[in-house]
Amino acid sequence: MFYIQDGRFSGSLTTHEAILTAATSTQNMLDYGAGVFAFATSGGTSLIFEDQVIRDFLSNNPFTLIVGIDDITNTNTLNKLRELRDLYQPNLEVKVFCDNDSGSLFHPKFIWFKVDGELRLIVGSGNLTEKGLRRNKEAFTINNLTNDELNDFEEYWNLWVSQNNDKLRDLDDEEVIRRAARNATRFARGRRLELELEMEEEEDTPCEVRNEPLITEPVNDEVIPIEVVDTDTPFVPEILDAEDYGAWTIEDNLEVLIAEIPNSGNRWKQANFNRAVFEGFFGGIAGVNEERRILLRNVSITGILEELEVRPTVSVRSQNYRVELAAASGIEYPEGDNRPIGIFIKVATRSFIYSLIMPDHDIYNEVIVYLNNYQPRVGIRMRRYLTDVEDLRENCPNLNFWLI
Repeated sequence: MFYIQDGRFSGSLTTHEAILTAATSTQNMLDYGAGVFAFATSGGTSLIFEDQVIRDFLSNNPFTLIVGIDDITNTNTLNKLRELRDLYQPNLEVKVFCDNDSGSLFHPKFIWFKVDGELRLIVGSGNLTEKGLRRNKEAFTINNLTNDELNDFEEYWNLWVSQNNDKLRDLDDEEVIRRAARNATRFARGRRLELELEMEEEEDTPCEVRNEPLITEPVNDEVIPIEVVDTDTPFVPEILDAEDYGAWTIEDNLEVLIAEIPNSGNRWKQANFNRAVFEGFFGGIAGVNEERRILLRNVSITGILEELEVRPTVSVRSQNYRVELAAASGIEYPEGDNRPIGIFIKVATRSFIYSLIMPDHDIYNEVIVYLNNYQPRVGIRMRRYLTDVEDLRENCPNLNFWLI
């Protein structure tokens, strides 16, 4: 089956989600797998190997990961890979393809799992980076191999590994470390150049503005527990910015949802949305609980991108669906008529930058005036207003998004 990863395509499936689905087993069988990627980043490896689906797979089954070192893969990546290797040992084997052929770039991107008696092979254009797995426009195919095809594939794969064994280096190999450091320096310089260019291009270009009020929603205090996958990215943050940061940049034509968050007692961080918002904006599919993931990064009041939040798109039997917001953790719901406001910027398929604006924040009045002008309050219903970044920037120039 052929798929396209494209944040502006209604039928988009991300490479990240396809990999998780392929690794999901329904039978208690001894399985194994392997993945080969030209480039990898700390954020990309975390997305895959810190997800509960892969944790479950690696708890019982071996997996071999091979990454290239010709570009992008850097010191930060190696640190994360060592951490994951040690966490899952002996089931996770990590090798780096290190070749001295300057005229040939190591450039494959594929991953496979032998699960439930079949081999599920994903071959595509996306690398093991946050951009490649989620935001870039990529394409990939999923092939299910059985019987003779499966045996032929395994024989072919083993032949390639055996003939390239001298090029498959350990993470602590001196040449691997040297090349990773070179890539780290290159990307640190590249990020500084990007920032300088951004400062020179501050003027906005006009584009069509779309403002659509969504159906307001009644308050519903029902709470459904949602899983969380945490990330921890050590070492130089600037290296992360150089590649994975690109998955979280803000463009003027991106969709924006402004949503009042209802009171659900001490668990109001599990924000309640109806089906129209869940499917139309967040990209969930009602009644489907496959390995879809909503990714979020909160922007602090000072404009800092917080840690990645990974949420399953949980579909429940009621008419409400929930997205858990880490920014609301440990905060009591405010008293009075003023409600917390969540502002979500859709940067890619099921990927969002968001900010939780509380009534005691200095920016709250600017946001509530904007919301009142376009969608006045009706009783106790929660307002949901859809716009775009350009209009949001024009009406709320002091938001923390613009400090990133």
